[in-house]
Amino acid sequence: MTPVYRQILGSDFDRLHPNVAWRYSIDSTSGVAQVATGIYESVYITSALPPPFWWHYAKRNALPAKSSRMVPFTQGHYCYVDELGRECLAVLRAFEYTTGPRNLNSLLVSGRGGLVDYFGDGPELLYPIEPSVTKAGELLLESGPMRWLGRGPKVGMKGMFSAQLKYIEGWDEARQRFRCDATVRNPVIGELLHFRGWFTAVDQACTLRDIPDEAWPLTLVDRED
Repeated sequence: MTPVYRQILGSDFDRLHPNVAWRYSIDSTSGVAQVATGIYESVYITSALPPPFWWHYAKRNALPAKSSRMVPFTQGHYCYVDELGRECLAVLRAFEYTTGPRNLNSLLVSGRGGLVDYFGDGPELLYPIEPSVTKAGELLLESGPMRWLGRGPKVGMKGMFSAQLKYIEGWDEARQRFRCDATVRNPVIGELLHFRGWFTAVDQACTLRDIPDEAWPLTLVDRED
């Protein structure tokens, strides 16, 4: 199989910084997972949305739980082919808040029309993803408007109610580590959330049996838009 980002980026994948390309070169046939550890220097969720909104989706591992600073985290990448034959990259994040760990899980799928990212255990949220490579060799992910999948609070998804994701990951040559910055914005409220910081990563042997249960959503969803 071909790694999900290489499938979409094609020859542009080779313009990634070599360390970023290494990060995203595993697939379901690689026999490895990748484990990252680092610090989110800033985690932010807006106060413009009611607390029950954040409680609901944080409990379902679809959004960060709360704002904080200097939050240690781990992140695992696991690859497999799902029951629909789609190459998948599961990203399992654990925010180590002082009040206890909270998770943010997503599943990136190479779908029929491109990349789709499902967030949460349900899954709860869907983002269509458009990847690209910056001049500095960073991986840039930009989304279309978020779609709601779960049973939680629902509002319209267009115009003033839309929420779009931007994620950028690159290599910090001076400090010999990766940097990442994820932001979700709304055209009216502005920034809804962000988490940004740095990490290092290693490969580790991983068979299908070793992949954590959390890498599979509770429900197989074939909706991609």
